[in-house]
Amino acid sequence: MGHLERWAKPFKGFGDGLARLTSAVYGALGTPGRLLQDLMNGSFLGHSLHGMLTDAVVGAVTALLLLDIAAVFFGADVETAALIVLGLGALSAWGAALAGLTDHKDVDPGDARNVATLHGLVNLTATILYTVAFFVRLAGAVPAARWISLAGFILIAGGSFIGGHLVYKWGVMVNHNASTRARRAKEFTAVLPAAELPDGKPTKAMLGSTALVLVRRGDVVQALQGTCSHAGGPLWDGTLTDGAIVCPWHASTFRLADGAVRHGPAGARLACDTARINEGQVEVQGPLD
Repeated sequence: MGHLERWAKPFKGFGDGLARLTSAVYGALGTPGRLLQDLMNGSFLGHSLHGMLTDAVVGAVTALLLLDIAAVFFGADVETAALIVLGLGALSAWGAALAGLTDHKDVDPGDARNVATLHGLVNLTATILYTVAFFVRLAGAVPAARWISLAGFILIAGGSFIGGHLVYKWGVMVNHNASTRARRAKEFTAVLPAAELPDGKPTKAMLGSTALVLVRRGDVVQALQGTCSHAGGPLWDGTLTDGAIVCPWHASTFRLADGAVRHGPAGARLACDTARINEGQVEVQGPLD
């Protein structure tokens, strides 16, 4: 266990409770909640919205720090620009907090979620400080606002480091299929006897080392990469709904026709194969992308 994991362990109870609460709130909102969750996960982008918003935050607060240095040490008249940049940074930080909270509920319990909780608390504290600094600065107390912003910058730097740890060590909100590219079958290749593929039940098959999920409707077979891109969940244990398959782990939903994400938290689509039944065998060719 690394240092961050040890520091984050006391936050386990809080983080798990927060994840349950967030899930309950989104669930209570019904369809609008699901659409809001998809927006906050960044499913429409193909990757996390949280990462994009944090870029805006870090850029804004770094620019603010440089403007304040220019004002304090060189007498530059940059107050209007500083106030605009501070407002942008605070607003982006609140957006990043909401997106991060949405991602947090689907981080697996344990060390990864504990670290994600620590990351969120550090950045939320910084977000509050920058918001306070904006209104203090707006009231004309510029020196006090600068000190508050400096404290916020130190926290943002620490929170960003923890965020990098989440991505690069724990693989949070990255495509879990990226490093295991689906094998491509140039010719139709048998992967399963047709008699072993029941109608309407997701079924696992292997194309070499690549796991596939097959779904049969009569003589029509659809085939997708078998592991969820969000956290590697086994889609052959998932459920079918309206031309899509739902991951059993975090309910990411993929269209069977092309592997596109219908609902998050997944952002990356799945490789999609052409499939057919030929001479008593299920054969695949692809993927199409």
